Amino acid sequence: MAEPKRDLHGERVENAKESGVVPARRTQPEAEERAQLAAEAQLRSQKLEALGTLAGGIAHDFNNALQAITGNNVLARRHLPADHPAQSFLAEVETASARASDLVRRILTFSRPEEQRREVLELQTVIGEALKLVRSTLPAQIVIHAELREDVPGILADATQIHQLVVNLATNASHAIGSAGGRIDVWLGTTHFDAQHDAPLDGLGSGDYAVLHFSDDGCGMTDATVLRIFDPFYTTKPVGQGTGLGLSVVHGIMKGLGGAVIVRSEVGQGSTFSLYFPTTRGKSMPPPPSREAPKAPGVERVLFVDDEEVLVVLGTHILDVLGYQSTGTSRPLEALKLFADAPESFDVVVTDLSMPGLSGFQLAQQLLDLRADLPVVMMSGYLGPEEMATARRLGVRELLLKPVGMDDLARALHRVLGPTRARAQS
Repeated sequence: MAEPKRDLHGERVENAKESGVVPARRTQPEAEERAQLAAEAQLRSQKLEALGTLAGGIAHDFNNALQAITGNNVLARRHLPADHPAQSFLAEVETASARASDLVRRILTFSRPEEQRREVLELQTVIGEALKLVRSTLPAQIVIHAELREDVPGILADATQIHQLVVNLATNASHAIGSAGGRIDVWLGTTHFDAQHDAPLDGLGSGDYAVLHFSDDGCGMTDATVLRIFDPFYTTKPVGQGTGLGLSVVHGIMKGLGGAVIVRSEVGQGSTFSLYFPTTRGKSMPPPPSREAPKAPGVERVLFVDDEEVLVVLGTHILDVLGYQSTGTSRPLEALKLFADAPESFDVVVTDLSMPGLSGFQLAQQLLDLRADLPVVMMSGYLGPEEMATARRLGVRELLLKPVGMDDLARALHRVLGPTRARAQS
């Protein structure tokens, strides 16, 4: 019989429940308790799925409103002199809008793996950088001790996600430690799972994994709290001192990366969060994404489609500012007719996803049936795994999450119009 796998502290690693949570030192439950725990795990999973669906619908409408606010704010700042008194007020609008956009994205993160521009990262480097930033935000009486091994294989991730993980775990540890002060221990190493000999850990398959242990000597948690720790909006903090989203974001990011997070805690003995990242060892990886700045546009013609008229006005104005020739409509059927009448009159189509009468996917399909080489850029306030898969299947070139900034749109257009520009200049 295989030796049971143990963690950094020598404790046995139990099978993770569906939520990715393992309570500290839980005794083996009887059949009835085991069935009850399985039912509770299934209920939590269904609740997360339902909340994700609800969040997706809310995000679409809310991000449309944010798109109008942020876009018009950018245009207003561009039309005013840099020393105009209103610039400071508009800067505050920009800051508040960014905070609102970040909140929506955090709400969505727990419910679906967000499409990121991932690249091969050295965890020890990214985590070290994140800890330096976190150090300045924590009380001076909290000591951080980090041991990050240098031989950890790379992982495929977005550096911003790793920063989010470290910030949220450090913030949670700081709240658990409290004002009296304490210690946070961070350890990074590796492990290997063999599906034939090792007990499965939250559904992880065989292979090499980077392991990040994040421990604190704070107040600890009861088993009941541990079982709910990743539920969105669940928090033990007083009103006004937390949203309950931090650890939900951690769970969502790890799920999206194909990893897992395990929690061990005991009242009065602190907590340990163990994060398992699939490594790139033995895998062929795609080249890192291009970070080339957008070039000045040429004479490309853009058809802009959104069911909200205010966003059509804003979108065409931004395209004009960027130097494109734009045509906009809030009616997707009208957009289809405009294109069908003259398929070569447009170099690219930028369209919203959720529209009445004809969805962005349906519009893209019919446009591509008319001209297979047409670049299509799609925007949405919510992009789940199913939407991403459908977009790839249809041949949509770019997916942008609202609110879409001017620079983001410019870069997307440059990426999809590169070949077009090359032909025009030849």
